[in-house]
Amino acid sequence: MTLKFRPDARLCALTLSSLLYAASTQVVAAPADSPTDDEQPLDDVEYLTVTAHRLPTKTSTVPVIVSDLEDRPDIGTSALRDLPSFAVSQAGSLGSLTQARVRGAEANHLLVLLDGVEIMDPTTDSGFNFANLNMAGIHQLEYLPGAHSAIWGSDAVAGVLQFRTRPVNNVRHLAVERGSFDTKYAKAQLAAAEEGYYYNLSVSDFSSDGTNIARSGTEEDGYSNNSWFASAGLDRERWGLRTLVRRARTESDFDPTPFPEFLPVDGDRQNRHDERLALVGLDVASASGTLEEHLILSYFKTHNSTEADGLRTASNSGKRWKLQSVTRWQPGPRYHVDLLLEHEKENFKQRGEPGFFGDPNQRQDFDTSSAGIEWLAEVMEGWQVAASARYDDNSQFENSDSLRVSTRYRLRPDTAIWGAWGTGIKQPSFIERYGFTPDSFVGNPDLDSEKSAHISLGVEQALGAWQVNITAFRDRLKDEIDGFYFDPAVEGFTAVNQRGTSRRYGMELSASRAWTSGDLRLGGSYLHAEDPDGGREIRRPEWLGFVRLNQQWGPALLTVELFSVDEQDDLDFATFPADRVTLDRYTLLNAQARVPLSYGLELGLRGANLLNTSYADQLGYEAPGRAVYLSLGIDL
Repeated sequence: MTLKFRPDARLCALTLSSLLYAASTQVVAAPADSPTDDEQPLDDVEYLTVTAHRLPTKTSTVPVIVSDLEDRPDIGTSALRDLPSFAVSQAGSLGSLTQARVRGAEANHLLVLLDGVEIMDPTTDSGFNFANLNMAGIHQLEYLPGAHSAIWGSDAVAGVLQFRTRPVNNVRHLAVERGSFDTKYAKAQLAAAEEGYYYNLSVSDFSSDGTNIARSGTEEDGYSNNSWFASAGLDRERWGLRTLVRRARTESDFDPTPFPEFLPVDGDRQNRHDERLALVGLDVASASGTLEEHLILSYFKTHNSTEADGLRTASNSGKRWKLQSVTRWQPGPRYHVDLLLEHEKENFKQRGEPGFFGDPNQRQDFDTSSAGIEWLAEVMEGWQVAASARYDDNSQFENSDSLRVSTRYRLRPDTAIWGAWGTGIKQPSFIERYGFTPDSFVGNPDLDSEKSAHISLGVEQALGAWQVNITAFRDRLKDEIDGFYFDPAVEGFTAVNQRGTSRRYGMELSASRAWTSGDLRLGGSYLHAEDPDGGREIRRPEWLGFVRLNQQWGPALLTVELFSVDEQDDLDFATFPADRVTLDRYTLLNAQARVPLSYGLELGLRGANLLNTSYADQLGYEAPGRAVYLSLGIDL
């Protein structure tokens, strides 16, 4: 199936104006090697990543956002809300199902990685439930929006989000936190980042009584999250070794959504989630440095079970084995070629009591063999070009290919423009094909893969002390899977491929400035997302905005965050066909202060939703109100 782009007047006008602005600064530009006193060169630290081109490179052709997580909350999604076009949808209180839709795409179109290993849950819609995210001990994330299946394969339709456990500093730290909703949190970390080796050991335990998800009643829906990991590595002159093991367990209360309203009401329901991850990686380089080999063997397993009134009603489990080989050939300093070979095997098992609506018991598996190649070159000073291609041979779906072409050109030390075109592929998940929830959902085994095409253009500009980025993007999606389709034949919901094309376009603007005692980041995004019928896609705010300020006063550090989320549509399934309703726009204010004390102690005070805003990301699911937390940490 071929996806075609047609010109769009608004997108073209935005892109053209951005490029003209960048070009206009070139007219009065000084020579590239001698910036004037009032101009600052672009900060290239963000390009030293492993997400944009699979292996580390200093000549990335697409911008990657790198965020330090050491001053962010470990539990919850507030640490991610300042990522461009990152729309968070949380079904009620902390621990409830939490999804992220990037640039208007589906929630399972964002690939989430931990040290290069996919942590998308094969037992759900093969998306990532951000309610289970625990960032204790993780120092950094890399965020790459856009279609990058040519680099990362299925799931990288709308972007890639990667968390990295390799430490950047030596750490010996203990901390405890108490606060609203009877929240208790404790964590410990022991890490070293030395020449030739590193290690990172982290353990954390979180629990909260939570708040009531339903808009009526008094029952609180609690949540607990226990996680630990150990990563270590050796770095030698011509070889390196990396390892990681991780275990995470969560328990979350939720409410049933009975017929005919399909809205949450108080009830004793609980979901248990357990996941395990292990990887070992080997890196080898030739004596000349022209040839590198990178091998990773990884294993990821999840198990989910649901209880109602103390009795188990259903359970499922999934496993994913993956062997990856990336070979880099670099005969000269200005270009290299990467060759990718992968083999992945997934299996899915579901157990439950058969009933009127069907038999939930399933055991399914599939495997995928992939080959890919990428060429990246600096064709001239300040101009990089990359081209990638990938082929996936799948045992159950139609074989697919993905492409990406990208380029970045530095017009002058303080101005660069870039562009990327790529395609994406998303294979239907096990739960979409074989899932079963009594009285509500029956899977569809005949689903086809979703296919997307993406184009984005951007300008990076240094304006004195400011770093400014403008991006325009456009996406087209074929065979979009609708997981909320009511099928009268089964008297329940199922998943279907929609006919036609889903259209999305938008723009992103971000700016940052740093000074001696702090920094300021702000940004916003606009999105137009419509389904194949021309209607507005649900749970996609048209506008998102954020401001984040860090300010040091003596030894104390203050952080203030403001997030603005525009109104968004949702569906009311109490009617047939479902009525479209509009959820109100809302603003969230978060803040935290940290004050160092004697003997390595640090006192912290953190507030979430300080404006006590009443809001919902999904119809009928009440979000938490104002919360305050007090913490005490010590560096040993």
